[in-house]
Amino acid sequence: MKIRDLAAVLLLVMVIPALFFVNQVRVDNRLERWQGSNPVEAQVYEDFKKTFGSDEFVLIALWDGPLFEPEALDIMVEVAETIERIPGIIRVQGLPVIYRDLFGGEDAEALKEEMTSTPFYRDLFISSGGETTAIVATVAPPNDPWGRRMIMAGIREAVKPLGAAGFTTGLVGSTALIDTLDRMSETESQRAFVVALVMSLLALALLSRSVRVMTVAAACAAIAVILTIAMVVLTGHTLNMITSVLPALLWVLALSGIIHLIRRFRHHRVDHGADQAVQMALSDTTRPMTLASITTAAGFLSLVAAGMEPVRELGLFAAVGILVSLAVNLLLGPFLIRHLPVPQAATAADPEFHGRWLHLGSSRPRTVIAVALLLVLGALAGLPFVQVASNPIGFLPEDHPTSVDYRRVAQSLGGFYTLEVILNLPGTWTDPAQWAAIDTIVGDIGTSPIVARVISPLDVLRKLHQWDEAMNPSAYRLPHSLIAAEALLENLDQEGWEMLDTLVTGDRTTIRLSAIVNEMDELKFLDLVEQTRQALGDMPTGFSGQVTGQVLQLVNAQQTLITSQLRSLGLALLVVFTVIAIGLRSVRLTALSVLPNVIPLLAAFALMAVAGITLDAATIMVASIALGIAVDDTVHLLVAISREEKNGAATDRLHHALEHVGPAMVLTTVAACIGFFALMTSAFVPIRSFGLLSGTAMIVALAAGLWLVPALLVSFFRERGIE
Repeated sequence: MKIRDLAAVLLLVMVIPALFFVNQVRVDNRLERWQGSNPVEAQVYEDFKKTFGSDEFVLIALWDGPLFEPEALDIMVEVAETIERIPGIIRVQGLPVIYRDLFGGEDAEALKEEMTSTPFYRDLFISSGGETTAIVATVAPPNDPWGRRMIMAGIREAVKPLGAAGFTTGLVGSTALIDTLDRMSETESQRAFVVALVMSLLALALLSRSVRVMTVAAACAAIAVILTIAMVVLTGHTLNMITSVLPALLWVLALSGIIHLIRRFRHHRVDHGADQAVQMALSDTTRPMTLASITTAAGFLSLVAAGMEPVRELGLFAAVGILVSLAVNLLLGPFLIRHLPVPQAATAADPEFHGRWLHLGSSRPRTVIAVALLLVLGALAGLPFVQVASNPIGFLPEDHPTSVDYRRVAQSLGGFYTLEVILNLPGTWTDPAQWAAIDTIVGDIGTSPIVARVISPLDVLRKLHQWDEAMNPSAYRLPHSLIAAEALLENLDQEGWEMLDTLVTGDRTTIRLSAIVNEMDELKFLDLVEQTRQALGDMPTGFSGQVTGQVLQLVNAQQTLITSQLRSLGLALLVVFTVIAIGLRSVRLTALSVLPNVIPLLAAFALMAVAGITLDAATIMVASIALGIAVDDTVHLLVAISREEKNGAATDRLHHALEHVGPAMVLTTVAACIGFFALMTSAFVPIRSFGLLSGTAMIVALAAGLWLVPALLVSFFRERGIE
């Protein structure tokens, strides 16, 4: 006991420096962390950026103000120049830049004619009706987690004078959206986790009728979480949208282990002294707690084989955290139980948990099994209706400023991100022989209902031809020959050539087409990608192309994440059941544990189908929670049953095992579910969905553990003629 107490004190001391490191934890959801999920397409995108530059931008929309009044234009120019000085901004385009560079900051009427007389700027820098404009800042963010956040902070500060000038401003684009999602997920996850923690502790205190029980359980679970997150920071890692589930996951699993230990202590404390009761409780719970922890940790560790770094990190740190929680519960738990001290139970029998409901599985096994199978069939039937896609704007409340900005931009301007096409030509792009094929592919892509327009280097030629004809709008067309096209290009200044370099390669045989997209729905975007690829495949001999872009990388990352997680989940289940078989030394009990562990996963997916919740980076994490808690409940019950093997008839042994571990299973589930359901108060949709699905999966896991496992065991006993 002295060695155990010394280890407990050491754990308490370790918490002090650990808290310092926990305070340093950062969230890093940069796109760059996910691009390795599809190495071929990631390389295509990297080559695209090296050739043409960044396709990431922030669009600052301006509504409701006097666009072409000189005073307003002067303010817009000042804002554009301020944005140009922000680190990470490589180019600023739009109405004020054209006014400054082309017209010298004078002649607002000529500017209006230039902007509205041809399609060149339409649905890009100005709306079709000429009442809304945009400043577009191309972004090359620094390679650190705070890069985009600093850029957006600078832009928000820069646009403030526009409000004073009577404009309503909106910020859209991938930089703005990633920054908004990062900030909201970080703040909401912290706020929601605190709410969930407080609610689960209150539930635990009420159910156990003891503040001391709540204190011991909370202390052990919290210390396990703190030590694990400190390890994340110490090893140079950050949290991301996947590993941010770690605190909730470890909280639930650590809480489960310590509650089992406390319940057994309170049971034995009725007839024994504190030290002996602790020893007896440890004797009862060490094996199932260890087996449950090793089993669950092994399942998570199998995620290390996944193809994505964030998934591998989840597997590694979840496994480490589960083993840390085991050490905390077995070393610090007994120490706190004795020194607080935790009170004994009212009676040794816990009569409130001995009702008929507890033995429903053993008294009506056929009914329980039939209901379980019906639920499984219903869940399997619903799986095809789970959408493996998402709309990132849907993560935000409808009245969130970013959501409002995106809707308004979609209605009044062109769009908020691009699908990029790299088009290889059989000749130079200035050769009229290439133009028909280029315009055809532009037209084919432009037929998509989510594409506002497609930017092509031929648009530049048309504009240069118009300028060469005294800015006559009727001259906005392609020149008549290769020689005429080359002559027009000779008139470009350095800035013009720099702009053209973002559309054409140096050898002039590869060009960039940018489709301006005004829809965030992932399925619609993937339809556009497929449509574009088909159009490229139909091009004449000698032409070829590839589809790429930052948003395509994001979509591919999410699609790969989901498929990777599902594959890894299958491997995790295989590992889990293998470890259970080794730990229990019983193929029979292992086989009986399969269905109760799978049902909670199916229930979560079925609820997604019914509620219309998409399978995305947040909701796929529910499978990990469901697997962890289901395995924990099942292992504790099966070990308790095996421990009762020589004590009377089989049904009596089953009843005794349920009475020993059932109360702790119920207590853990109720406390954790209240915490998870409290997450539904969050304004961030993924956190709301995560809370709903996790709470539901835990309830189903409890039902499977309390009723289905006994029902399967009783049916097995009857088939073998065992009493």
